[in-house]
Amino acid sequence: MNSIIRLTAAINKVNCANPGDCLEECRALLADHSMGDSDITVFPRLSLCSPSCGSLFTSPLLLERCAVALDGMQALSAGREGYVIVGLAIDDLGKPVSVMAVLYKGELIGLIPTLDNEAPLANQGFSQHLLPVDTVFAAGDLHFCILSCGLPGLATRVTELAHTGCDLILIPSYFPAIAGQEEEVTTLLSGLSRSLGMGIALVNGGVGDTSFPYVYRGFASIFECGTELAYMQTGTVSAGCTVDLDLDIIRSQKLYPAAPPLYHSIKPGTEKPGLLRNVERNPFLPAAGKAEYLTDLYELAVRSLAARLENVGISKVVLGVSGGLDSTAALLICVGAMDLLELPRSNIVAITMPGFGTSDQTYFNALELMETLGVTKRDISIRRAVTEHLEDIGHRGGKDTVYENAQARERTQILLDVANAVSGIVVGSGDLSEEALGFSTFGGDHLSGYNVNVCFAKTVLRELVWHVASSGMIPGVEETVRNVIETPVSPELLPPEDGEIAQKTEDILGPYELHDFFTYYFLRYRMRPSKILFYACIAFSESLSPAFIREKLRLFFSRFCSAQFKRSCAPDAASITPVNLLGVSFDIPSDLDPSILLQDLEEV
Repeated sequence: MNSIIRLTAAINKVNCANPGDCLEECRALLADHSMGDSDITVFPRLSLCSPSCGSLFTSPLLLERCAVALDGMQALSAGREGYVIVGLAIDDLGKPVSVMAVLYKGELIGLIPTLDNEAPLANQGFSQHLLPVDTVFAAGDLHFCILSCGLPGLATRVTELAHTGCDLILIPSYFPAIAGQEEEVTTLLSGLSRSLGMGIALVNGGVGDTSFPYVYRGFASIFECGTELAYMQTGTVSAGCTVDLDLDIIRSQKLYPAAPPLYHSIKPGTEKPGLLRNVERNPFLPAAGKAEYLTDLYELAVRSLAARLENVGISKVVLGVSGGLDSTAALLICVGAMDLLELPRSNIVAITMPGFGTSDQTYFNALELMETLGVTKRDISIRRAVTEHLEDIGHRGGKDTVYENAQARERTQILLDVANAVSGIVVGSGDLSEEALGFSTFGGDHLSGYNVNVCFAKTVLRELVWHVASSGMIPGVEETVRNVIETPVSPELLPPEDGEIAQKTEDILGPYELHDFFTYYFLRYRMRPSKILFYACIAFSESLSPAFIREKLRLFFSRFCSAQFKRSCAPDAASITPVNLLGVSFDIPSDLDPSILLQDLEEV
């Protein structure tokens, strides 16, 4: 994939005032096979000498040895395909200056001064032989700058460089180890990376350095649009870590998409084996802090519904409760909204509407939930009304689309009419997964007065309802919710077989986990289908075959495009997640031809 750029953060052990020993540690790191095919390899600031040299920086001998070590690094870079960036001290206009040397295939491309140095290293008055700090380099299509500075003003300087339009900022550093400071730095860089929509890689030196007046600890942190791709502490020996940056992801999130003038660029090497980045099976949920995230999701959904009720002056809601996952989530959100507004839960009119496909399992789950939560419950069968309707329109009794959709539309008519009768609004329960795949009945469960689930993928809803029930946010429903989660997802529009659910959605469409993965990468990063296939084959390598994933990806894009007409007239909802299909964040024509997307899969 030409959008994948491989980056290595290399931290060599230093021997203060002995550039030759520092060079040998760099040599050993570069000889490591795992770093041999990187497009960019970056070492810390002053990695060929160390800041602890102090007054020795004014010694011609030390600067001469640094120059010799730089020659050695040039020779080491000659057999490599990518940039090698290393820190040292040089003589510039008769004063010692800390610089980062940019090397490529044995050539010294340029020297960039580092900033905020302690005396005797200079911070200004550099000669024209040194490049400006905002010099932009490129590895393929990825543009990057090199920023080496102290902690004061780091955020300001990163933001200034982001205005150049670069995709990645490398921060070679050499901070002393201060208790708590490392976490503060990484938190700062994570936030900058997310808000600016770019890659940031910090590589901090210090392995083997002196213990007076500071102690040093080498570490590296690499972020891509706020996601931590790698974190490493080095201990007492040289170490490195290598990751793959995805330019498609960065370019889709970048805040300043300018086209910077390039000082130097290289063409990345041949295709690299494997992918050196983690690909989560459920990218909608954070790897860390999931409980806090789910709590926040629930509270935002509750607040959105409460705001709608307050703003329109309505105190009652009506919703269908099938005993399935989506309606359970919607019911829990309605309960939260009533509690927040200090209204009685009886203001929730929950209606179970058994039809031809309703199973005992879901029916009794629905009744149990309504009873436990203390809402107003109604049980209205749709069998007779749908039977008469099918007879009225001359339907011949086959279990076809008319048979199924008539049930969904009858249920929606009941909800809308009851809402009129009680002066309430209908709360919808359709989720993001169903929106993406168009798995709803137009004019049926597609309609409501306000939809509270539409930002949640099916895989997120499973986690959300269990978190709400098991954490005690809404006590008393844990056992029933467990039963709901264990029940196969189904529209229940076809009669049960031997008492079991006959119509299982994931048997028809494929795993929701897979379709949610497709949805995330297509909506958030606008990835081309072939790239999504590449990522999905990695994420699901242990459970699904590439052929199966490709088949379901074709189905996804076919249904995604054909279902847009439903999304074009969907009910109101609040955009409370970064990835959703509300018009504020995503819009395509209702008659879009999916052929260009499907052809991309055929060309893989």
